Amino acid sequence: MLDIIFVKGGWVMYVIVSLSIYVLGIIFFKAYQFASGGVFNTQFVDRVMLHIKRGELTEASNQLAREKGPLARIMRVCVEGVMNREISMKSRESEIARVGSSELRYLESHMRGLEMASSIGPLLGLLGTVIGMVVAFAKLSESGARVDPSQLAGGIWQALITTVGGLCVAVPAMAAYYLIDSLIERIRATMRDVTIQTLALEDVFIRNEKEQEKREAIEREERVRKMVEEQNTMLNNPRGAPQSSGTLHLLNPSYTKF
Repeated sequence: MLDIIFVKGGWVMYVIVSLSIYVLGIIFFKAYQFASGGVFNTQFVDRVMLHIKRGELTEASNQLAREKGPLARIMRVCVEGVMNREISMKSRESEIARVGSSELRYLESHMRGLEMASSIGPLLGLLGTVIGMVVAFAKLSESGARVDPSQLAGGIWQALITTVGGLCVAVPAMAAYYLIDSLIERIRATMRDVTIQTLALEDVFIRNEKEQEKREAIEREERVRKMVEEQNTMLNNPRGAPQSSGTLHLLNPSYTKF
């Protein structure tokens, strides 16, 4: 069957078969890439977000370092950016955008190949169809007045086989392209959500830190005030001076009256 297809389809069929092998290679590579790269790993997000909301940024960063996948990496960049108060917000956003773009480019690798195969597959089939019809009409013209239908069979074979072959490559390539693109879009949306949530919590952290500093300042002032009062008390009542009225009562001149 294969030899008939290749013989009848001509050189266009070889190109279509090569294109189908390329498409299958991309599909298997993307499946391996997504499975081994932890792309679907999202179970840690709620656990890590709980640590972030509690302000336990170091614990959140340590947990993210043990996870795989683009989501874990972008969250770790966000958490470490929030922890590092020495860098500006603009630099922090630039670093997050750089890492996010790098992760998405890695996920989108070879997607252009799938898109190209889905586009040129039907065109190759159409090219084979045109070539087959040209061959058929060339034989028809050579036969003159005595037309033999078997002479047209070769050209029609080539026309039909290449058309089917081009569609058989284009349809799976287009389906795989849209399926993988939807997964990447879902990952992109999740990365954007966790980034916004983490950066939004930074305002809460800053407000809590200011309140904590204010409480510590009040406590320091209270401790200083108490120390000053204790020192004033000690100065007003020096140690060794008569404290009670016991001895003074004995020295009271009124005591001699008795």
